Formats: sequence, C-alpha cells, structure tokens
Amino acid sequence: MNDISTNYHQVYTGVQQLNTISANLKAAIEQLNQLGKSDASLLQNPQYQKSLGILNGTEDGLDQLLNGQENKPGLLAGVKQMDSGLKTLNSKMKVANNGLSQLVQGQQQYNTGLQKIISSINQIEAGLQKATGNIPKITNGFDQVIDGQSQLKQGFSNLDQQMSQLTNGLGDSADGLHKISGGLDDAGDYLKELSANNSSLSGFYIPNQALNNKDFTKSLDTYMSKDRKITKLDVILDVNPYSQTALNEIDNINNAVKTAIKDTPMENGKIGIGGPTSTFHDLSNISDHDYNRTVKWMLVGIGIILILLLRSFIMPVYIIGSLIVTYYTSLGISEKIFEDVLGYAGVNWAIPFFGFVMLVALCVDYSIFLMDRFNEQKDLPVGDALLDAMKNMGSVILSAAIILGGTFAAMIPSGVTELIEIATIILAGLIIYNLFMLPLFIPVMVRIFGNANWWPFKRGE
Repeated sequence: MNDISTNYHQVYTGVQQLNTISANLKAAIEQLNQLGKSDASLLQNPQYQKSLGILNGTEDGLDQLLNGQENKPGLLAGVKQMDSGLKTLNSKMKVANNGLSQLVQGQQQYNTGLQKIISSINQIEAGLQKATGNIPKITNGFDQVIDGQSQLKQGFSNLDQQMSQLTNGLGDSADGLHKISGGLDDAGDYLKELSANNSSLSGFYIPNQALNNKDFTKSLDTYMSKDRKITKLDVILDVNPYSQTALNEIDNINNAVKTAIKDTPMENGKIGIGGPTSTFHDLSNISDHDYNRTVKWMLVGIGIILILLLRSFIMPVYIIGSLIVTYYTSLGISEKIFEDVLGYAGVNWAIPFFGFVMLVALCVDYSIFLMDRFNEQKDLPVGDALLDAMKNMGSVILSAAIILGGTFAAMIPSGVTELIEIATIILAGLIIYNLFMLPLFIPVMVRIFGNANWWPFKRGE
C-alpha cells in the first residue's frame, strides 16, 4: 500500500508538471503571437508559422489530456478519482495484505509509464527553452508522451485485473473464515458437553448429536438390550478359535474387561464370555479338573492292585514311575511332531486325557505280565528270575505291542486330527515302554533293590 501511495504521488507530481508545462506553453504561444504582431515579417516566415502551429497543437493536446473533453474526463479528474479510490482502497487493504504481491507487477508497470512521462516532459521543457530551433525535438518528445500514455493505460488495465483477483481472493477468504467459524462453534459445543458430562478420564465420550442419530440407535439395538442394561461386544481372534492359543486368550480377555470397567459406573456389572472358543475353554477347564482327578484315582487304584498282586510296596512305585515317564515323553514327542513338523497349533486339549487313560491301561498290563512271571520264579536268584521272566514273556509282550500298535496306526489315514493325535501318542508310548522301560528301566530297578523288591513282605509269601 505504501508503494501505491508513493506511485500515486509520483503520478500526481507528473500531472502537476504537465499542468505547469501547459501553462508555460500558453505563455510561450502568447509571446510568439506578440512577437509576430511586433514584427510583420515573422508572420510571413513559414518556419515561424509551423512552429506556432505545433505549439498550439501541443497546447491543445495537453489541455485535452489534463482537462478532458465533453464526455471524457481529463487526467486531472482521473487523478482526483484515483485519489478517492486510493483512500477507499487504503481502508480495505488493511485486511488484504496477501494480495499486495499481485499488485507489485502493476505498480512496476505504472512506475515505468510515469518515468517515461517524466522523461518526455523533461524533453519538452528543454525543447521549449531552446525555442523555435528545437521544435523537432519537441515533436519527438510528444511522441514519447503518447507512448507513455499507452503504457500508462496498459498499466491501469493490469491494475484493474489484479484488483478483481484481489476482490475474488478476499471473497474466498471470507467464505473460508465462515466455515472455520462454524467448525469452531461445533468444537466449542462438543467441549462444553464433554466438560459437563464426563467427570472422569476413563472410557470415552459420545456427544448428544451422535447419540440421537438414527443409524447409531440401530447399532445400539444390535449390541444392547432395550433397557440398555445389557451390552454385547464381538471379539474376533486372528487364530483358529478351537486352538490352544485361542483358548488361552479367554482369560486374557476376561482380565482386560475387568480392568477396563474398574472405577467406572459398570464396575459391579456381571461379565460373561460366550462363543465356541469360550465354550471349549470351559470344557478344557472341566477336562483338566477331571483329568487331574482321574489321574490321581487311576494311579491310586493301579498302585493298590499292584500291591495286592505283587505283594510289594517297592515294585508298584517304580512301575507307576515308568508309566508316568512314558506318558509325558510320548506326549512331548507328539506335541513336537504336530507343532514343528506338521504345523498345527498343538495337540487338542482333550487328547491328553484320553491318551493317558489308554496308554497307562495298556502299559501296566505289560508290566504285570513281566513282574508276575518274575514273582513265580521263587527258587532262583533275583537276576536269574528276572532273566527267565523276560525270556518267557518278552515275545508275548512284543507281539501284543506290535498288534496293538498296528491297530492304532490304522487310525492315522482316517484324516481326523483327533484320532491321528491319539494314535501318535499311543504309538510313541508303546515304542518307548516296550523298547526302553521294560527291557532296561525295570530290570535296573529290580537289580538295584534285590530282595528288597518285596518289602515289607517276604519273597514267596
């Protein structure tokens, strides 16, 4: 705006100079007329008449340029209008600083035109001072004035275009500010509702506008009861819902929900988890409880039978120990096969229970075959009695294990995962028990204890 004001003063100064030049031209023409009246010979001089005509034409052109014609205002009236427009523009340009960069080019063109006008005026003034001998130079100077006027007109045209762009930009800015104001009003209303209704930092806040939305109400009807006292949340796991990994997540979800509602109005609410994963999780917990109870009573029952059958407290102990070692070893091998080799999530939660029942029932039979035969050799030393029992019963036990192993192996091609897992555990247990426990572990225990194998009873009684 300061540049526009400066340029305006330059234009105003230039117009004043043109006005001064016009007055000087009038004075010069008057003097030439007086000179012609005093010297009649000059009136006959063609050069004098031509110079006087040029000066008169120049004076008329300057007068029309400054004062205008009937329907066209002059430069002085335009400068006055420009002064009024600049005053109005000055009050509006206070809020339009961003548009000043577009006016710079027009101002530069405007300044260039003024500089050329000033240069032309200086040339005209110098020509008038030289009087009639410099009339051709005055003519050239007026040509430059005409060019300067054309450039001045072009500059004002560019200035008008830039002012139109500035006006459009200010309109767009006003629209944007109106939208921003509306958004700030909405944000203010939201913050007022939040400060009035949300007394704690737990949970999240939903404004009334969203709560009253019809679509949101439909979603509430889907996940909440009509009295809004019961709600349902859907949790979708990224793993097999029947895998052990999914079952383990149920407790984590339950703990997460309890932590989330702590210190909230829903703290005393009841929590329930449903779905197939939760159902199988509950079944797994029941199965684990039944499994522990079954294992305990099975081992107690087997121990009592072995004590009564073998008439010993020692032999039942290491026989039961061999059964437990065989079971957990076969279970670990099966877990590795299905996880690391076949890529399963693990052995099904129900398989260990059934695997224990079947494997212990089979293996304890083989140990009874061997140790009962061992008890029959009353007259032989402990080592010889065990060796004789292994010779007589070894082929029977191995034959039974092979036949039983083939029976369970037939379950593998069925394609049913649970049957394959059970068959794998039984096959691994039969191999371990018949190749390592009966031929190696049991004989070592018998030789270590010797005659103490029948404690607290006596051998043969």
